[in-house]
Amino acid sequence: MLVACTENKEPFVIHSKISHATLRRIKEEKNFFCPQCGEMVQLKIGNIKIPHFAHYSKSRCESHFSEGETVEHLSGKQQLFELFKSLQLHAELEPYLKELKQRPDLLIFKNGSAYAIEFQCSPINENRFFERNRGYLQKRIAPIWIPLTPGQKIKETPLQKINLSHQLQLFIAHAQKPKYLMTYDPANKQFVYLSNLIHFKGISFFGKVSRLPLFKQHFPFYIPKPLTKDEFSFVFKAYHHFIKQFLKSRVLVSRKGVNDLFLRSVYELRLNPGQLPTFLGVPISGNEALQACAVEWQTELLYFIRLNGIKIHAVNEQMIKDFFQWSGRADTDGAVQTVFQYVELLNELAIEDEKCPVEERQLEEVLYSQFLATTGKY
Repeated sequence: MLVACTENKEPFVIHSKISHATLRRIKEEKNFFCPQCGEMVQLKIGNIKIPHFAHYSKSRCESHFSEGETVEHLSGKQQLFELFKSLQLHAELEPYLKELKQRPDLLIFKNGSAYAIEFQCSPINENRFFERNRGYLQKRIAPIWIPLTPGQKIKETPLQKINLSHQLQLFIAHAQKPKYLMTYDPANKQFVYLSNLIHFKGISFFGKVSRLPLFKQHFPFYIPKPLTKDEFSFVFKAYHHFIKQFLKSRVLVSRKGVNDLFLRSVYELRLNPGQLPTFLGVPISGNEALQACAVEWQTELLYFIRLNGIKIHAVNEQMIKDFFQWSGRADTDGAVQTVFQYVELLNELAIEDEKCPVEERQLEEVLYSQFLATTGKY
């Protein structure tokens, strides 16, 4: 931890402007105490981690607030604290919120509103994640989670394929389009945005990578811009290349035969897997909720519609839930909404069945305007 109390119960915050020599002198002159449990703590000044406080021995306090913090977590908290101070914000580092029994990394205030900043460097259980959010919201504190920039090699090219673990997907901002993930890299003192995320399959996404130096950040945090039409055109072509590659392997590795619902749907609709209509396998916002490649469930949906004699324009929420039950897919709210968006797309393109012709350019225009075009600042 970076905050402790002196014998006079005054908070002492370790920041980067205090030299190691000064800290060593202070260590000899003062005693420090844990602001939460009151036990004496030691000021550690080493060569690997930045200076920090730690309990002398195992205690109940440590069981609640682990002191096995990584170098990245300690450095990141300190850097973010100094950013907020430079922005003239009232910021508290590691405050303990008694009513919630929670301690965010930072608590900041602006224009009468409070924000809990969590710089997440270690795995967090999904239930615990939502539990902490509920606690903050009950006290009218807006939670903002900033995960550590993933260790995978991120190319210098802006548009690229990115793997996002299920843990990282927890932190994707869904409130507005385009969906994005804001991460922080303390080693390089920069925010790394992974924006305009389009789901391929599993944990694979296509997105835009943008970097923002720490002290060029603002608060509220900058929001990435949507893709330009040219950028979206590039992504759209890359997406379709992925779909074609996926279909080749999908047909070759399937061992279920007629029990493979996707291949059965292709067969019953009299389609060629190598030349599917352009509107089968299109990127739909929220596709990750179905945990499948879009071309699979979209083809299965058209087969379900044909099988039940339904007109596409007549498809409603109950029919979508029936489709999920028939296909054996989980009908979560996110999944239902994603399928409904796809049905809306088919209606806008005047698609009546799998034989309807649609120009790729027309499809691209509709997708761009309907699902990705929005405003942002970055």
